[in-house]
Amino acid sequence: MPPIDDESRPRVAGSVELTPQQRAGGDHLRMVHDHFRAQLAALSRAVEGVRDGAGDGAGQIGAGDLAAVRAGVHGLAPALTAQQVAGMCGQVCRFLTMHHSIEDQSLFPAVATLERYRPVAVRLGEEHLVVHAHLERVDDLAVAVASDPARVEELLAAVTDLRTDLESHFAYEEAEMAEPLGLLGLLV
Repeated sequence: MPPIDDESRPRVAGSVELTPQQRAGGDHLRMVHDHFRAQLAALSRAVEGVRDGAGDGAGQIGAGDLAAVRAGVHGLAPALTAQQVAGMCGQVCRFLTMHHSIEDQSLFPAVATLERYRPVAVRLGEEHLVVHAHLERVDDLAVAVASDPARVEELLAAVTDLRTDLESHFAYEEAEMAEPLGLLGLLV
């Protein structure tokens, strides 16, 4: 799947000065995205832990690397098995899908009522399809790794691809949606 193309994105932000109260919608969106960024970073570390500990036959982080384990998911994760990482992948994928569904069903249609911002809302909805394809791939590979830890490198590459496109998507959305969210008084 080709990565999200930044060059073809419509850009309209920057022409409206928002009040501090109006900036709350964009600030909240960034906060939600920052939470997902942290979850995906933790997921990457967990998958790396499975990869690095796969030699024990269980897809589990080696017990001798206590410092790395303690620095894992949420700062104090125990050794995670491939099955646990699969569950973590599924959870992150579900929450991102839910977030994008809310945007697709409520936020983007509202923003599209402002003609100037309609192309941005349409583009963001299209990008959700790309992100969803990444999420399906990550989830499918996580399930596969739970029964075949040798596929962990594929999973790590898929998580990396997801994070790359999602970061691009988040940055674009944060830059372009702050104005319409503020003008409409919307929160995510």
